[in-house]
Amino acid sequence: MVDSMLNRHELFRLRHLPKAAMALAACGATGAMAQVGNSANGASLYVQKVTLGGAQLACQDCHGFAATFRVAKFAGANEASIKSQIDGAIGGNSGGMNVFSFMTSQQRSDIAAYILVAAAPPPPPPFAPLPTPTASPGTVLFNSTAVGAVSSTTSILLTNSAGVPITLANPFMVPATGQVADFRSAAVPTGQTPCINSGTLDPGMSCSIAAQFAPTASGLRSATWNINFSTANTPSREITLQGTATGGSSAPVVGTTPAPSAANSPLNAGAGALGWLNLLGLLTMLGVSRTRRR
Repeated sequence: MVDSMLNRHELFRLRHLPKAAMALAACGATGAMAQVGNSANGASLYVQKVTLGGAQLACQDCHGFAATFRVAKFAGANEASIKSQIDGAIGGNSGGMNVFSFMTSQQRSDIAAYILVAAAPPPPPPFAPLPTPTASPGTVLFNSTAVGAVSSTTSILLTNSAGVPITLANPFMVPATGQVADFRSAAVPTGQTPCINSGTLDPGMSCSIAAQFAPTASGLRSATWNINFSTANTPSREITLQGTATGGSSAPVVGTTPAPSAANSPLNAGAGALGWLNLLGLLTMLGVSRTRRR
């Protein structure tokens, strides 16, 4: 009887031992798979620089922001799947990833955790406009010039005050407003570097344009020229041109009474009356002479 009970107990133990062993193994495996990464530590590791191909690079330098990388590469993946792919890339030296073989399993889990929860990067701030090249002088004042004549040449210096090269448009100089027909471009004086269409100004470099005043009518004349650039985000530079024109005749105004001539002006009124009297006297004498002949 005792032997029978022992046999039954032994049989029960033998039947349940494999299941218990399997349960313990499963718990161990689950524990290994459920290794939890520290996303805060992973954020630091993701931007940690290592030497790759002679350059100092981090994960972010090659893969971009973690959230962007997640959407492009790990859409729908969990932390364990991300870590598995990281392990495979390092083990297979994909793209030179074996340089990260120094990372422990926990550190790779940390990176996987960070990729999984990383927030999308904020949008970049709008580009600030580049400093427009300076113009000296910004307002060109010409000496008084007679209508139909041409003034001396005045040069205007453009200087690139930005920290990057700036390229002029083609055409770079465009008459804009005012009496643009009264001002014209001219050859720059000897020794100055002329600005040219599509020319590039390196930081701190200058070029010149030149202008002349050739008025077509009297009085104060003014116009603006726009200097345009093809470099993105570079505003145009406006240059003002002014001059006073002298001489010249004004066109008669339609509908007005013409000015009196010298023959009928008040200053010659006496001379005009005397002329009429002389004519009457002459006619009288002719009449008298004709009567006598009869």
